[in-house]
Amino acid sequence: MLGIVIGSLYSLFAISPDLFTATGKLLSDESFRSALSRTLKISLIVAAVSTILSYPTAIYINSIRSSKVRRVALSLVWLPVMVNPIVRAYGWMIILGRYGIINSILSALRLGTAKILYTDTAIVFGLVELFTPFLISSIYSSLSSLNEELLLAARTLGAGAFRTFLDVVIPLTSKGYLFGLTVIIAGCFTAYTTPVLLGGAMNATLSMLLYEYVSIFLDWRMAVALSLVMLAIVISIMIVARIAVRGRK
Repeated sequence: MLGIVIGSLYSLFAISPDLFTATGKLLSDESFRSALSRTLKISLIVAAVSTILSYPTAIYINSIRSSKVRRVALSLVWLPVMVNPIVRAYGWMIILGRYGIINSILSALRLGTAKILYTDTAIVFGLVELFTPFLISSIYSSLSSLNEELLLAARTLGAGAFRTFLDVVIPLTSKGYLFGLTVIIAGCFTAYTTPVLLGGAMNATLSMLLYEYVSIFLDWRMAVALSLVMLAIVISIMIVARIAVRGRK
């Protein structure tokens, strides 16, 4: 493993001997700052929406008594991930487009139309569908190992459903939640197909900017610098999540 890391670093510096100069140029580039800001914003929104959707879904699946029905429910959760990403994105284009389902409903209600496709909102829709199953599964895994006697004890002591959720369920499922959250944020930073199809060229994310450096500008130095910056961000997220998990123990 050490040899692979050393070999990879040697290759990077062989391709880009002035890597630090390229990184400095990248960090001062307006297009990079715009893409970074958009990627961060989208990642946080996707994480928030996925959290809101995942906890109720995971709790409901965990409450199903029949193991067969529970397995079917989990399979349905993973169904969007099994669909080809291009097919999934074109499905959202049909729903969010100018003559799509949402705008047809708005027109029928005489509310006009809304531009959703080729915006950050469209990217959020696509990424929520893509990454929410990971968070649901992580939370469900923690819930399945949760001692139900703790929930019963909380109710016996007078805690309502919401108080039990806040004081018992969330702390005891935080490890699984943070793991799923890490997958979501890292995935949002590296996703390409969904942002490029739903967001368009005018709403570039970091992965789209990386593609431009490699395939359009043919600027390998900037591509390597951007790759390392993205890698550093993802690793930092993983480290923060690991520290947070240890702090919960």
